[in-house]
Amino acid sequence: MITGLLDELNNIEGVDGAFIASNRAEIINKVGLSLTDDQLSNLSLRALRIVAAFHKTGKKTVELEFYWQNLYIICKNSDNFLLITFCRTSSMLALLRITINVTMAKLSEDKKFSKWLKSHKADRDFLIRKESLEENEAKLIEAL
Repeated sequence: MITGLLDELNNIEGVDGAFIASNRAEIINKVGLSLTDDQLSNLSLRALRIVAAFHKTGKKTVELEFYWQNLYIICKNSDNFLLITFCRTSSMLALLRITINVTMAKLSEDKKFSKWLKSHKADRDFLIRKESLEENEAKLIEAL
């Protein structure tokens, strides 16, 4: 089911790929990406740190959007996982957001997926411990 949902996202014109990562930055599944699992995991970890930093200040972050390596990246956050999608053009972002919301709802309803995620849950504060952050990351979080 997970691969089918990611394939739906990947079939949208302009989408270069998508992946799902746990809250431990473990890659669960990916479609259409040439990046290695280590690169995707590193990207996931950075996104999770951003979410954790806002969580620490009492702000819930549901979606992140940024531009990286000539790609638009939409990162949808749930309590248990991230869905990250890569897109070449900004003209498809509105359609992509709608499809991502539907995909997130379907993933949240999947009992097998939810059961697996429960064993891979991570504490948000763990992701932003000072000893695990780079110096510039620590300064940004302190500013919040």
